Amino acid sequence: MTVAETHALERAPDGRAGPGLLGRLRERQARRDYEASIVAYAEAVRGAFREACTGLSICHYVQVAAGVTIRTPRVGEVRVGPPTSLTVELLPGQEPRDFTAKENGPRLAHTLGAHGLRVEPIAGRWVRLHLLDADPLRDGFGLPPAVVHSGSEAVVLGRTEDGVTLGHAITDPAHLAVQGMNGSGKSVFTYGLLAQLAAAPDVLIAGSDITGLLLGRAWDGTIHRAHQVTGTADIAAHAVLLEDLVAEMDRRLATIPPRQDKIVPSAGCPTVLVPLEEFPGLLRAADGLPRPKRGEGVPVGDRIRAAVLRLLSEGRKAAFRVLMLAQRFEATAVGGGYARDQFALRLSFRVPADSLEMLHGTDARALGQEHANADPGVAYLSGLGRDCQRIRVPYLGEYGEYVDRVQRFGRRAES
Repeated sequence: MTVAETHALERAPDGRAGPGLLGRLRERQARRDYEASIVAYAEAVRGAFREACTGLSICHYVQVAAGVTIRTPRVGEVRVGPPTSLTVELLPGQEPRDFTAKENGPRLAHTLGAHGLRVEPIAGRWVRLHLLDADPLRDGFGLPPAVVHSGSEAVVLGRTEDGVTLGHAITDPAHLAVQGMNGSGKSVFTYGLLAQLAAAPDVLIAGSDITGLLLGRAWDGTIHRAHQVTGTADIAAHAVLLEDLVAEMDRRLATIPPRQDKIVPSAGCPTVLVPLEEFPGLLRAADGLPRPKRGEGVPVGDRIRAAVLRLLSEGRKAAFRVLMLAQRFEATAVGGGYARDQFALRLSFRVPADSLEMLHGTDARALGQEHANADPGVAYLSGLGRDCQRIRVPYLGEYGEYVDRVQRFGRRAES
């Protein structure tokens, strides 16, 4: 062809510059090549998935005349991401969690070239597996400048490895235990939690804080401040506060309406959240005080233990929730093994492996070595009907931001 003839083919039929015949042919060929690459990729994913299921025993072994046949879950549609996903039909007897179990999930994801998996039930025995390209917990996320307007609204706890944001309503019948080394994110998480609850008219934040940072001056001018004790100058005052809370709990229990077995929180009878910051340190300080002579009173440490144990064991029905913070949840450090067992919601930031197992049980043993080096803000959570899993808690900001939010949103004392 001459140059003029080639240019003519590259022009549109009306003679204007545009995708002529050669251009359209190139576009069709490129489209066919792309579609062929998608088909090839989908087949490669299906093959890798079947091999991984065989290697991880996520399959059925069927005895036939010729020997043993291996049956793996059937793969339906493969979607190119991001993120890449595939629909899978579960075999009889399988559950969606079989693909994300601790012994299977990471290996299956790595075989498919991903960092992790998220399982989404679709219908019947079909689920969709999402292949996550990166660790969702690698990057932090900020806590929105929002507060809840009732204790029945969920506050943000964190984001899971599969990208789901977890919430928790403080009215749910669960005490909270939080442990972690210094600098692991334990206090920052608690700042965010309390800042979200500061404005709720049916929540009262009353508690003990020997550091004076979590509670105390940040809450000056709010209705909560009169129900908080801070510092170590007067350890007995912490015992008095906790005993007063027990007395209020007893009053509520005695006034539960007929045909009901618990208090329904309201503005007049709020849910009382009782943060106990560095509780083992409070007990050590109390036990270091001179013990009264026989018959002259009960040691301050014993008074604190008894009050906290009653709040933990009986407070749920009276709308009391305990939030205990410690670097390590040893039974002797938190008032005994019975006290530790009362926490239905548990979070562990960076701690040694034995501390993780101590709070979350033997299921967390396999996670211990990895979590001992976890980044600040990454925690293991158990409770809320979920197995022990990693989450990234929201970042409120520097301590000054916490003070500003409490002062801005904190419910004011009535004049």
